[in-house]
Amino acid sequence: MPIKLTDNQWGFDLETDNPFMIFRYLREIAIEKVGIQNVLDLSRGDPGNGFAPNVRSRNFYSYLVFLDTHFNNFDRHFVDDKNDYTSLRKEIEELTKANYAESQANTNLSDFDFFMAHVVKISAEQGLDWTEKDVLFQMFTYAGVSGGYYHDPQGETIIRAIIADYYKKQLETEIDYQDLIFTGGVSHGIGTLFKMLGAEGIGYLQEGDTVLAPSPAYAPYNMIMKHRGINVLPIGIDPVTGQVEAGTKEKLEAFEGEVKMVVLIDPNNPTGFIATEELVDILVDFAEKKNALIITDEVYSSFFEEKVMIFDKASKRTIRMDARSKIERATGLRFGDYLITKEGNKFITENILNGYLPEGFDLKKQLIFAKAPGNIQGEFQHVTFVPGPSQYMGAAHVVLGDEERAKYIEIVRQNCINFQNELGMEYLGNYYYSTFDLADIPGFNKDVPAEENMLELAKRGVVYIPANLFFSEEDREARDRKNYVRACLPNLTAENILKAAEITKEYVQG
Repeated sequence: MPIKLTDNQWGFDLETDNPFMIFRYLREIAIEKVGIQNVLDLSRGDPGNGFAPNVRSRNFYSYLVFLDTHFNNFDRHFVDDKNDYTSLRKEIEELTKANYAESQANTNLSDFDFFMAHVVKISAEQGLDWTEKDVLFQMFTYAGVSGGYYHDPQGETIIRAIIADYYKKQLETEIDYQDLIFTGGVSHGIGTLFKMLGAEGIGYLQEGDTVLAPSPAYAPYNMIMKHRGINVLPIGIDPVTGQVEAGTKEKLEAFEGEVKMVVLIDPNNPTGFIATEELVDILVDFAEKKNALIITDEVYSSFFEEKVMIFDKASKRTIRMDARSKIERATGLRFGDYLITKEGNKFITENILNGYLPEGFDLKKQLIFAKAPGNIQGEFQHVTFVPGPSQYMGAAHVVLGDEERAKYIEIVRQNCINFQNELGMEYLGNYYYSTFDLADIPGFNKDVPAEENMLELAKRGVVYIPANLFFSEEDREARDRKNYVRACLPNLTAENILKAAEITKEYVQG
C-alpha cells in the first residue's frame, strides 16, 4: 500500500490508498470549502465535537492533582509521611475548605470519600486488603497522580484493580488486577501483538501463515496482515444487518489448512454490530480444532448491556483488548489493556506458543517487554506507555462516571436511529458506527466513480472514511465496495447528525 495518496483527478484511489490518509485529505477539502466550524466530520472513530469527557470525573481528577501538589513538593514528600489516615483526612478537609468555595469543597470531599471507599472495597475483593492509608500511598507516592515518576510497566496496581472490577461486571470469567497489562490504547495493543508474534518477534506468525478474520474489519488489521504477507481466511459479516454470511460454519469445517490466529472485533468496527452467540460458538469450536490463539478487540463492548463474550467461552486461549477511550469520550487518554487470565497465560504459553517464547518467559512477560519502544527484548522495560495522569484520570472516569456514561450511551443510540432514518435506511441495531453503501440510499442516481462521490460530499462539508479496504479481498472481488463509507455517530451533536444525513441524501439524490 503506497505511503502517499494517488495523484489522479480526485487525489486518491479507493482501491489502493490508506483510508486513514484519504479521510484526512477529504477533511482538508471540507475545511477549505465550508470552513472548519462548518465541517461535519463523521470519519474519525472518536466522539469528536459531539461530546466532552465526563465532567464529574474530570473535576475530581483536577482535585487529585491539587492534593498531589500539596503532598509532594520541595518541602514534603508523601512517601515519608508518618501520619495516620484520620489525621490525613482531617488535613485534606481543612485544605479543601480553605481553597474551594463551599459547594465545590463539599463536592470534592464527597467524591473523595466515595472513591476511597470504592477502592478499599474492591481491594479486599481482589486480595489486596488495603487500608485507606494504603490507598493514599498508592495514589500520592512520588507524585504518581501528576506523572512524577516512571510507572509499573504492567500498569499501576491500584488502577488495574479498578479496571478489573469494572470488567467483572461485564464478564462471567473470574479475573483480578493481576490479569491486566496496560497499553497505549487498543491500537498500541494491536501493533504490539503483531510485533511480538511476527518474524521480528518470537516467529509464531510469519509470512504465508493464515489468520481468520471478519470482513469488514477495522482496516489496520487488514493492512498489517497484507504488509506481513499473512493470508486471511475471511468470514463475511453483512454490514447492514450484522448477520454472519450463510454457510460460514460449513466453510470453516471444510477448511483443512493450519490457522494460527482467530481475530474477532466485537462489537464490530466498522459495522457497529455485536457478534451473535452462533458466530462466537463457531469461532470457539474452530479455534479449538486448530489450536489457534484468539485475539478479541472489544473496545465498544461497554455500549451494550448484554452481549456474548468470546472471552467467557474460551478464556484459556484468548487475549482480550479493551480501552477507556470510546465509552468515556476520552480518546486522548491512550489508555487500553490486555486481559489474560492466569489459566490463559499458562495455556497459551505451554500449548500455543510452546517453543516460540524465550526460555524463562511466559506470554505476559513477553508482552510487557514487547510493548515498550524498540524490539521485543524489553530495552525500555520501565516505560508503561500509559502515563500516570492518564491512568488516574481513566480511573476517575470509571469510578465516578456511571450517570454521565449512561446519558451518553442513550444519546448515541438515538443518533444512530436518527441518522439511519434520515437517510431512509432501516435501523437494525448497529451502535457507534454505521457502514453502508451510498448507492443503497433511496433515490441514489450518481453514475460517477466512488472517489468523486466522496470528494463531492467533502466539498459540501460532510467527511466519511471510505470503507472499501475494511473489506477482505474476497469480499471486494465478490461485490463492488468502493461506495461504502463508515460513519462515526458519536462524532457530532444530534442536530449535526441530522444535517450530515440531509446533505448526504441531497447529494446522492440530486
